[in-house]
Amino acid sequence: MATLGFLLTLGPFQFENWDTAASLAEAALDKGHEVRMFLYLDGVYNPVKLQTFPDLDVMPKDRFAALASRGAKIIACGICVNARGLEKGKDYVEGVKVGGLPDFAEIVAESDSLITL
Repeated sequence: MATLGFLLTLGPFQFENWDTAASLAEAALDKGHEVRMFLYLDGVYNPVKLQTFPDLDVMPKDRFAALASRGAKIIACGICVNARGLEKGKDYVEGVKVGGLPDFAEIVAESDSLITL
């Protein structure tokens, strides 16, 4: 099977890129593909575990937690995390790791396709 890489740069409440990324990742996992995701810039806000937003039944954090529990590898940029006061990933749902650009380089090198959102 293939490895699908994602680069997500936007936060959860600016646009719906997080939803598109989550939906594509779910579909890839359903077909048996490997999913690797790198959260960069405001993309690091997507898996924050204390999210609330009126009128949303399913929060971005829930979708990312579900992806991680299904085996998707999700890494947030450590510099971006720290610059936004997210305490080195302590604010994240289970399964999301904090890393760096070398992790993203590895995702790019090992992915058959890379989707940027």
